[in-house]
Parts: sequence; C-alpha cells; structure tokens
Amino acid sequence: MAPAMFIELGMGVDLQGQDATKAATRAVRDAIGRNYLPGVRRMLESSGGRMLVHVRLGVPADAAKPDLAAVRATLPYGEVTIDVMPGGMLVPNGLDDGGTICVVNAAVEVAVATT
Repeated sequence: MAPAMFIELGMGVDLQGQDATKAATRAVRDAIGRNYLPGVRRMLESSGGRMLVHVRLGVPADAAKPDLAAVRATLPYGEVTIDVMPGGMLVPNGLDDGGTICVVNAAVEVAVATT
C-alpha cells in the first residue's frame, strides 16, 4: 500500500450480543465518523488516482471472527483491505450470566495511489 496520508482510530462495543461484527463496524464508524476528505476525493477525481483504505481490526481472540463484508460496507469510498489481529477485549457483562461485552479497536489508514 502507498504511504498513509491519514490514520483514524476508533473503538466499537457490542454491549448485549457479544457480536464482533457489530463491534467492528461500530469501531470503523467511530474512526471515520468525524472526518470528511473532500479535497482528497476532488484530487483523485481530477488526477485519476485511487483512494486506498486499509483497516486493521483488533478483535478479542475468544470472539467470533467479524464479517468482513459487513465491515467493508461501512466505508463509503475507496479500495478497502482489512486485516484482523488479536486485540480488543471481552469484559464480563456484570449480570452473572456468563455474558461478555465485546470491544474491538480499529485503525483506518487512508492512502492515495496515482496511476
């Protein structure tokens, strides 16, 4: 991948269902939720370049693997690649029912590739 121009960080949590996909999509939305890159898109459209988006997800080892298509669908623009690695955490939910809260971390890297 080309060198990153931006790196955005986010955290997502599923409080009830222990769902790593829900936590991962929330982490990505948290990372990109307060960013808008109209200048980059304008530059890409005028130069024929491509926006590359690389997502790194820190997912608890004991959680189910997140649905990467669902995570990819949260990103509105760019050519998306996703890596899943150990991270995040499962926290007891405090209800004495054995349930856990699933926490996933996301790093979203944005780069530009020229053609």
